[in-house]
Amino acid sequence: MTRSVPSTPETKPRLVLIGNGMAGMRTLEELLKLAPDMYEITVFGDEPYGNYNRIMLSPMLSGEQTLPEIMLNDEDWYAERDITLRKGERVERIDRLRREVLTQDGDRLPYDRVLIATGSRPFIPPIPGADQDGVLGFRTVADVEAMVEASDGDDRRAVVIGGGLLGLEAAAGLAAHGMHVTVLHRNGHIMDQQLDTAAGRMLERTLRERGIDVRV
Repeated sequence: MTRSVPSTPETKPRLVLIGNGMAGMRTLEELLKLAPDMYEITVFGDEPYGNYNRIMLSPMLSGEQTLPEIMLNDEDWYAERDITLRKGERVERIDRLRREVLTQDGDRLPYDRVLIATGSRPFIPPIPGADQDGVLGFRTVADVEAMVEASDGDDRRAVVIGGGLLGLEAAAGLAAHGMHVTVLHRNGHIMDQQLDTAAGRMLERTLRERGIDVRV
């Protein structure tokens, strides 16, 4: 357990960043440009990596990119800037009275400033079976690795719920691994937030020609 010790004029204020994703790290990079020596910085991330480019998860799924190739800030980057990276650790609670963050392992870390940048989570429809094995979101490297593992074998099938941009990228990546892919979309045509009906229908035909079943 870590005792909470107030910062003094001789010590730097302690900044805790909860979330090791793109938004939080971009903020931290800008802070370091403006005031590189202002804070003693600790970063918590619940994934066992440095900061990587989530936008490139789709090329990673399709096999066009690897994890080292999509890494934005590797572990050396943190060490070179005297930033403590606590990877694979999740913050469960913030004790505002004691000014401490509490981790999943029961550790307490004092702070003077805390920045929360935990990002979003994929929406899993509240339908029967959604909690079963083989039901995945598409947000992390672990999700990509699980999808690739699921594609291993003959006559493997995947259903992608959601015909938005990310869903279609997932469908294309799974199809690249030889899976039989079906996209389910509840609105009138896929990518309805970006495309009008005619363009959406045209895209549906193109996907079907490439072997991806689309059902709206």
